[in-house]
Amino acid sequence: MKKSLLFVIILLSCLSASAQEKNDTLVSIAEMNWVGVTDISVWGCFHEGGAVDATLEMVDDGLAINNPHMQDEIWQPQITVIKDFSLEEGHDYIVRLTMKVPSDGTYQVYLGNWDARYALQVPLKHGHDFQIIDVEYPEYGNNANGDGFVLIGCGWVVGTTIIKRVEILEKTSVSGIQSDKVTKDSNDDIYNFIGQKVDASYKGIVIQNGKKVMMK
Repeated sequence: MKKSLLFVIILLSCLSASAQEKNDTLVSIAEMNWVGVTDISVWGCFHEGGAVDATLEMVDDGLAINNPHMQDEIWQPQITVIKDFSLEEGHDYIVRLTMKVPSDGTYQVYLGNWDARYALQVPLKHGHDFQIIDVEYPEYGNNANGDGFVLIGCGWVVGTTIIKRVEILEKTSVSGIQSDKVTKDSNDDIYNFIGQKVDASYKGIVIQNGKKVMMK
């Protein structure tokens, strides 16, 4: 009885550890904290034909993008908010923005490089406080070896947008269940969920060497 109880406790510990691993699926690969930055001359604010009269400046909270009126194009003005990181083809990424939104409107957020960049339109509501916005790019379609960037177009948001922080996150598939190939080639004892010893022909989730394993 005591042996069975001990096995259940070990099993629950394995399941708990596995659940924690599954929840920890975001890895930060780049970050830009705009608070305290003073030189923005190398970052740039792109206008087409000089028709857009938006301005950039640094304030106490970060990068301030002032767009005085609604523009004809959502992507003008276009501002680089983070750069010089790598992306891999087929991976899932999130652009996490900490920003203050001056009015109801739509931003355009680009992820990529000059060879291939992907734009998503993000409608947001005005807020007096900073908001954390996650913009997801599943199965990113192009390599960017050290020259990745995020551009923000705010032509349809009137007022001063303040970018406090930008982070690039990669979604990873972390699992607490190991491959059955490792199990079948191992000499370690295998137990089912009620503590009975089984062999490699068993199908389902088992415990082997203190780890949860899927047998197929």
